[in-house]
Amino acid sequence: MESQTAQTNETVSIYLLAGVATAPHFFHKCCETVEQLSRQSGWKSRVRVLFPYGDNSRSVYAQVGEVAGDLTQRFTGFCVGGRYVAQQIRDTYEGEPLILIGHSGGGAAAYQAIRILSKERKLGEYRIIQIGSPKVPIHPDYRRHVYYIHLVDVNGKFIDPITRLGSWGGWTASRFKLPSWNNRKYAPGHVEGLTLVGGHADYLRHDHPFVDTEQVSNMERTLGRAWQWLHDSMPRRTMAE
Repeated sequence: MESQTAQTNETVSIYLLAGVATAPHFFHKCCETVEQLSRQSGWKSRVRVLFPYGDNSRSVYAQVGEVAGDLTQRFTGFCVGGRYVAQQIRDTYEGEPLILIGHSGGGAAAYQAIRILSKERKLGEYRIIQIGSPKVPIHPDYRRHVYYIHLVDVNGKFIDPITRLGSWGGWTASRFKLPSWNNRKYAPGHVEGLTLVGGHADYLRHDHPFVDTEQVSNMERTLGRAWQWLHDSMPRRTMAE
């Protein structure tokens, strides 16, 4: 992840969103890495960690039920994680570019929070990075702002069981005006498979044995790809050359 540090005074708010049964200290090293990548991009970053469904001291069954409520295409009273994240952003956000990085269920909460805040017209430039998240249908208005990372095998097949949950599918009119099911009708605008060491819980691991033969850790590879997408997709006034 070596690069020259860009010179700019852009301030960016970055929120790291945990999934189900995550330990309170899980994002410690990730925060350091995100801050380093931000400096290299020329940002003054404000990095915060949120637990939309609580940490690993809370009932796993309760958390799983709440994540299910955030997988819907429609707003419901069960959108617990999304509403929680939206409120935390309201309390701290000042209109600067906003990046939400959600692991597992945190990716679903990130999207729902953006939907809520967008309807309130409280957002400037924003991006969502979903890492190993269950599939939540993404409305076309938001697709280009969402980057989705998932584990694949050497043949490119989804191998993270959590990423098989939910659906991006929807009905479309076929060539002969007959209904046809499209598995990716509501998919994020940018979907990428990564080959990493380990499984669902390990996208952001940084030490052995979660280091590949090139001596690159899972976290370096995952966040490195995410930052490349941010560099390519964010306006140049936000993302320095």
